[in-house]
Amino acid sequence: MKALVTANFTKQGLERLKRFMDIVYEPWGETQKLYMAEELAEKLKGLGADVVVLETDLCHEEVFEQVELKIIGVCRGEPLNVDTELATAKGIPVFYTPGRNADAVADLTIGFMLCLLRKIIAAHSLLVSGGYEPEEPKDHMLMLKRMTGFELGAKTVGIVGFGAIGRGVAKRLAGFGTRILAYDPFLQPELFKEYNVEPVSLEDIFSKSDIITLHAAINEKTEGMITGALLRRMKPDAYFLNLARAELVDCDTLLDMLKNHKIAGAAIDVFFSEPPKKDDPFLHLDNCIVTPHLGGCTAEVVNHQTDMIMHDIEAYLTGGRPRWIYNPEVLRQK
Repeated sequence: MKALVTANFTKQGLERLKRFMDIVYEPWGETQKLYMAEELAEKLKGLGADVVVLETDLCHEEVFEQVELKIIGVCRGEPLNVDTELATAKGIPVFYTPGRNADAVADLTIGFMLCLLRKIIAAHSLLVSGGYEPEEPKDHMLMLKRMTGFELGAKTVGIVGFGAIGRGVAKRLAGFGTRILAYDPFLQPELFKEYNVEPVSLEDIFSKSDIITLHAAINEKTEGMITGALLRRMKPDAYFLNLARAELVDCDTLLDMLKNHKIAGAAIDVFFSEPPKKDDPFLHLDNCIVTPHLGGCTAEVVNHQTDMIMHDIEAYLTGGRPRWIYNPEVLRQK
C-alpha cells in the first residue's frame, strides 16, 4: 500500500503509518496546495497511491473513476469534501475526525467573551494608538469609567448547538460560575443535566441571554436558522458570537443591529467569503471583534487529528474496531 498524506500530520503519526505502507507527505500547511478532484486523481495515479489522507482537497467522482482507493482519511469534523456515498458503494472506509478542534474553538470562544466583557481590545488600541495621555487625574478616572467591564460569572450565556464544541464551552464556563442555557433539539435532557445546563427554546436563548454563542453544524435544516426575528429578541446590552458558519445567520440583520448599536457587540470568526474581503462590513465596526476563521488553528489540533486517523487505520488493518468511521456499513460488507 502507498499513501498520499496532504493533511497536516505529526512526525510520530507518519512513523506509525509507515509500519503499514509507503508514505508521500505533502501537507497543505507547507505546500499551500489545494487539489481539485481531477488534480487529486492525477496525483494519486502518478504516485501509484491507493490510500489518501486529506483535509482540504476534493475527493469526488473523478478520483474514484481513476484510482482504486483502499482507505480514505479525512481530517475534518465532517467529510464534506469526499463523495462518501460513492466511497461506500465501492467498499472504501472513510475515517474522519469529529471534535478534533472542539477544545481549540471552545478556548477561543471564552477568549472572545472575556475580550468583549472586559473591553480588552479597545483598551489595548487606546494605549498603543497614543490616544491615552491623561493630563489630570479626572481624565484617567473618565477612561476607567469608559473601560469598566463585566464579570463573566455574573452573566447568562446561551449556547446554540450543544455538540462537542458547545459542551466544551459549557465546561469552561462552569469555572466562572456562569448561568448556562443551551439549545439543541437532537440531544437527550440527561446530557444537559450532566453539564449543569438548562435546555431552553431557541427563542428563550435570544431573549434571556447576555451572551449568545453559536456552535451548530451547517446543513439544509440549519442554514439561516438564526433569523432576523430571533436576533431582534436580543437584549440591547447582549453580545453575539459566531464561531460556526456565516450561513447559519441572517447577517444583514446582525450587521444592522451592530451598526445602530441595538446590541452591545459581537465576535465573528466566520464569513461568507473566506478569507474575508477588505470591504466586508463586519471588519469596520467598532463593536465587533473579527478573526479569519482561526477557531481550529492550534498545534494541538494537528495532534488530535493525527491520533484519531491513525487509531482507525491501525484498527482497520489489524482487525480491530475503528472508532471514527463515517460509513461503518463498509465494515459489515467486509
